[in-house]
Amino acid sequence: MKPELENEVNEVIQQINNVLQSKALPARLDEYADKYPGFAELVEKLLALREFTFALSDGDLSHTMNLRGYWPGSLKALQSNLRHLTWQTSMVAAGDYSQRVAFMGEFSQAFNTMIVRLKDATENEQKYIAELERHQAALRESERKYRLIAENTDDVIWLLDNEMIIRYISPSIEKLLGFAPAEVEEKAISNVPLPFLQVVFQSATVDLLKTEEAHNPVIIECEQLRKDRKVIWLESLVNVAQNSDGDIIGFTGVTRNISERKKAENLLHQAYERRKKRDFFNQLVQRNDSDDSEVLDLGWQNKIYLPKDFSFFFLLIDTIDMLPINEDNIYRKQQIIDTLVDQLNRKESTNAWETARGIGVICPAPAGTARKEKELAAAADYSRYISMYLPDIQAYIGTANYSDGWKNFANRMKNAETAARIGRQVWPAQKIYHYEDCGIYQVLAPFSVTDEATAYVSQLIGPLTEYPELLETLEKLLSGLSFKEIGAQMYLHHKTIQLRKQRIEQLLNASLDSHETRIALTTALQLMKLLSGR
Repeated sequence: MKPELENEVNEVIQQINNVLQSKALPARLDEYADKYPGFAELVEKLLALREFTFALSDGDLSHTMNLRGYWPGSLKALQSNLRHLTWQTSMVAAGDYSQRVAFMGEFSQAFNTMIVRLKDATENEQKYIAELERHQAALRESERKYRLIAENTDDVIWLLDNEMIIRYISPSIEKLLGFAPAEVEEKAISNVPLPFLQVVFQSATVDLLKTEEAHNPVIIECEQLRKDRKVIWLESLVNVAQNSDGDIIGFTGVTRNISERKKAENLLHQAYERRKKRDFFNQLVQRNDSDDSEVLDLGWQNKIYLPKDFSFFFLLIDTIDMLPINEDNIYRKQQIIDTLVDQLNRKESTNAWETARGIGVICPAPAGTARKEKELAAAADYSRYISMYLPDIQAYIGTANYSDGWKNFANRMKNAETAARIGRQVWPAQKIYHYEDCGIYQVLAPFSVTDEATAYVSQLIGPLTEYPELLETLEKLLSGLSFKEIGAQMYLHHKTIQLRKQRIEQLLNASLDSHETRIALTTALQLMKLLSGR
């Protein structure tokens, strides 16, 4: 071959290599294509294959090629497979894990394995999501129920963190104490007017955290001032709050109003104390030879603190005696007595108890001289005390004669009761009486409770009972006043008084000038006063 031809052949081959290997097209490609038609056809096919292959490598599966043959056919098959793989991938992305690839060798195996694992992962994820949704639904329902309870129960539910900050408190705090949740939430317990939480902090940190294994709930009671300045009793059930790792993150609690329960407990305690004192003192009344040390020791055992020497008072209550006897009033009477006894026992150094006919009261005896006057002053103080707390109660107070120690306890109680009973009948406006001032009534009082006393009065002054003005005149005549003095007091002429005297003597068939008759009639009038209160 001639050297010129050989060089040209080599140049043509180089042009073809450049088409296959270089990104830029050879400069003389058009020159050879014009010179050799066969070369131009070959270059056109190579350029078509080159452009199609570049499109595939760039991910463009929309390119078309009209060439036929082995090489173009293989490229077209690859394009078709890639198009199908793209569709399968989109189906997998849409959740169709039944797709499988069988035309790309090791890639097919890797792709199919990925699909299986993706299917398993998706199924596991779906199970997890379903379980999570169930848990979230249960949590939402639990939260809904919790909020329903927290917002509608009278009890207050609260949460404190480790820094004693109120992280949550239920809306019922406003109904219970008058404070809105916003007034106290996110604040330290030291900066809010909720002392029950401060008591919780002081007590709970000691009782709840004393062991690390078990934190048993504790119950704490305390008084709390409401926003409206009313005092109520609260009970808090407190427990530690822990996270999922078991770490303590604060305290939870439920607080409720126990004022009614405390009131009932207090009433029960008062009833117990009333009964204890009633039984103790009423047993002493059964004997009149009590030994001082024995009584004081017995009182100490019963937690009744007794003075060695004491003043004795007895109370008669008109409010009780005037109530009609029926079932409702029996309960009402007992209520009045219980209230009065409780109130008296609240007074310093006072022991009061219910008796069959009234209320007994003792307090330490006054020291020094003028004991009687001091005891009457003490009785007046009790009267004012009763009026202050129970203004509707009308009490008559009898004071016993003084005696050292406890040996004459029964007699002194009898004398105090006698003074109250005599005083109510003879001097009702006075309200306070001392046994030593009762004079002849001390002797008449025991006799006045007998049938003979009634017969005696009827025998002596019975005819005058229908003439109240004559009874009044008789009493004044027996007091030693003159006709003029009596007339001035009764706003009558002295001669009218003289005529009344004659009329009385006529009805009684007795002379008022007789000393013995005057004594007998005076006694009968005094007995009549005592009998009117029977």
